[in-house]
Amino acid sequence: MNNKYYLALADEVEFSNKAEVNKTIRNLFILAIILLIGSFVLPHLIVGNMIIKWLIVIIFIVAFAYVAEHFILTTKTFNQRLKLQGISKVMMIIYCVFLALMVFGALKDKILLFKLPLYQIMVAALAAILPAICEEFLFRGILFNTFLLVFRKEKYDILWTSIVCSILFGLYHLNNLTSQSLISTVGQVIITLGMGLFLSYLRVWSNGLIWCMVVHFLQDFSPKILSTDYGTSKIKLTVLVATLIVILILICIYTINRRFLELSN
Repeated sequence: MNNKYYLALADEVEFSNKAEVNKTIRNLFILAIILLIGSFVLPHLIVGNMIIKWLIVIIFIVAFAYVAEHFILTTKTFNQRLKLQGISKVMMIIYCVFLALMVFGALKDKILLFKLPLYQIMVAALAAILPAICEEFLFRGILFNTFLLVFRKEKYDILWTSIVCSILFGLYHLNNLTSQSLISTVGQVIITLGMGLFLSYLRVWSNGLIWCMVVHFLQDFSPKILSTDYGTSKIKLTVLVATLIVILILICIYTINRRFLELSN
């Protein structure tokens, strides 16, 4: 590659070879579907006493992560982390402030969680680790790479990829309709769509998946994960908050995408 900065996928796939790109897209889609089916089947496999249930979940996480890591091609967005400046750096700082507020704002829930019996804390931790690893590998990993290839000819390929993956991430949570009300599920879908964009920016900025998994875990690791209702019925407030988050993060992703274009040309 002649450019100093380029998409890390270019080291794995020859972008000028249409047949190779299409084959890679197809294979990644198939992998995503297989892993998605696995995530839907998992709840039906968790049977037996508590120790057996825990073992099943742990084995699933390890197997899921191994398969995803083996076939994902790369967890990096760029060949090297972008050096931000100007508006892209300003938006990154705003993002970090927002991230810090979100983490510290959830401390109350974490404190309440650690007042519960050790057994319940361990259940909450395992329940939070499962989506943190599996959903990040699926949506910010495999599907993110897939749509980066799909939108490879678009000027703002990273922005479009982030939007599509976040919409799919939100819709994925419709599967919770089996355990909670429609209103609550709609609220959750809206929230997770915004969270999907939030994590997509983190994936692009940090140039990897590890921090996405950490933030996802911290977000889910709360007393609420022990209930069967993960959503919210406050739709109007949810739409308002999610809209503000979406606008902010779209600007963040747009500026980092534009910064990449500046560095790669």
